[in-house]
Amino acid sequence: MRVAFYNHTAVVSGAEISMLLTANHLTIAEPILFSPEGELTDRARALGMQVIPIQGYRARKSRNPFLLARDIFGMVAEGYRFARTIRKHSIDLIHANSLRAGMMAALFGWLHRRPLIWHIRDIPPQGMMGAIISRLATRTVKAIIGISMPVVQAFHLKSLSDRLHLVHNGVELRYFSPQEKQHWRRELRSEWDIPMESKLNLIIGQIAPWKRQEDAIHATHLLVQQGHDAYLCVVGEPKFGAACNEYRDKLYSLVKKWELEDRVRFLGHRNDVMEICCAADLLFLCSDQEPFGRVIIEAMSQSLPVIATRAGGVPEIITHVDDGMLYEVGDTNQLRELAAMLYEDHILMQSIGERAERRVHEAFSIQHTVSRVEQVYRTIMNQQALEVPVRAGGQSYEQ
Repeated sequence: MRVAFYNHTAVVSGAEISMLLTANHLTIAEPILFSPEGELTDRARALGMQVIPIQGYRARKSRNPFLLARDIFGMVAEGYRFARTIRKHSIDLIHANSLRAGMMAALFGWLHRRPLIWHIRDIPPQGMMGAIISRLATRTVKAIIGISMPVVQAFHLKSLSDRLHLVHNGVELRYFSPQEKQHWRRELRSEWDIPMESKLNLIIGQIAPWKRQEDAIHATHLLVQQGHDAYLCVVGEPKFGAACNEYRDKLYSLVKKWELEDRVRFLGHRNDVMEICCAADLLFLCSDQEPFGRVIIEAMSQSLPVIATRAGGVPEIITHVDDGMLYEVGDTNQLRELAAMLYEDHILMQSIGERAERRVHEAFSIQHTVSRVEQVYRTIMNQQALEVPVRAGGQSYEQ
């Protein structure tokens, strides 16, 4: 089985990392990446994946009717180009890695004639736009994979109920011995000029307003005011638009305002997330509505306690005070209280970290994710095998 993984952008964020990890661990299918040239295609080639470059189109959210019309036209044109490209290759199944990619592929299903999966990694819009998306899905997709319940529940039409599949993201389990963890703790803290005995918090992810890195900075300010020897590393960079660059500048201003220049480190994009987790004491996740939060399971896999917002798909990962901590979005005083509680109770911090690691091993390994995805593939291909004999004119999707 040859599966086309379709991504509309070459920019790499959590969705693309999850896609590559899944594709690289498939056991019953050969993945082929269809994507614009860039970081994503470079990473795919490094993994040995076949890559077929496409033009791609990155629409921007806008209320300007002229810009909206331009983006709609651009998406339609890209959908047509993609469908024509698919027809030139021996592809059995299209696995669209985002709602936008899925919609572009769906518009020209009559042309590419391949069964289509939408893998939705963001919480879809509601209202009129949500209704349009659901109607399009009803007519064009064989399956919708959602990475958390809030994602799945956004598709509430009864006609889609038997095509919805909850498949959580998975992480590639890596074991670091106590000696290796101590090595990375010493090595990276030396790089960042952070004392070994100080408490180090992390926040990891693209810099964007909805990620609320400002809350992590404010909580660190409150902890320092309370007398804690606390530091914060902000890992990530702006990826999508001017608003994210402006938000980064706002974060710089907050650090200066609260006189945290010697306490907060902006590390930019890093590929050594697991090693960074070994160097830290806590991970903060402050997002408004995180669809899943793969950085949570990455941190938990290394026994790093996580304090995260009680929103989006996060409560499906963390059980409060068992394998992590949850707080209300924007409540930096509560975030500070939970961090201080763990700072002051080493036994609690250690036990939460140990249970977090067990939780990931039991529920969030990449093998678990791939098994669920491949079951969706099997179901669709079995349906196709039954449908082909009765298709008008005897045509199959291969023709």
